[in-house]
Amino acid sequence: MKIKDIAVDDLRAGSWQSTHILRPDLLVLARSIGELGFISPLTVMQRDGSIIDGYHRWRIVKDSAALRKTITHIPCIVIDCDSIEAAMLHLRLNRSRGSLLAHRVSNVVKNLIKSKKYTENDLHQLLSMGPEEFDLLMDGTIIKRFDYKEHKYSRAWVPIEAPPGTVDKFEAERPPNPDR
Repeated sequence: MKIKDIAVDDLRAGSWQSTHILRPDLLVLARSIGELGFISPLTVMQRDGSIIDGYHRWRIVKDSAALRKTITHIPCIVIDCDSIEAAMLHLRLNRSRGSLLAHRVSNVVKNLIKSKKYTENDLHQLLSMGPEEFDLLMDGTIIKRFDYKEHKYSRAWVPIEAPPGTVDKFEAERPPNPDR
């Protein structure tokens, strides 16, 4: 594996980009790049310079006039892969960091399945993803569904106006002052 310096303008965002960094964390990252430079190379596709890993680091330099004065090239690990393999690598690298956005991951997983390059079982293994999590991503709802009518709620969820028998003997607490 070789590290190659690539011009900032020759790199581009991959369509699979599914991470997000909050502004305070982005500012910390920008300061780190300004002070230390790149201590970790980006990972990019050989074919077109699409960023597999390191999008936010690249974006910080690309958008900062101050950093562009001193940083014209970024160290990159260049991977010979297609866009489907790049998307999978992006997910694997970022999933291990816990920084993925579910709705974006859902889109990437759907595209991986649509490509027919990976099976459901492949994704379960490669992404350490159980069938239930996979189903949520394929469904696109992200939030686990359950039968609300059949769910056993605690008494805290039963309204005071509930019909007799719904709540064990319940007496409303009276305020200490009679004028309330």
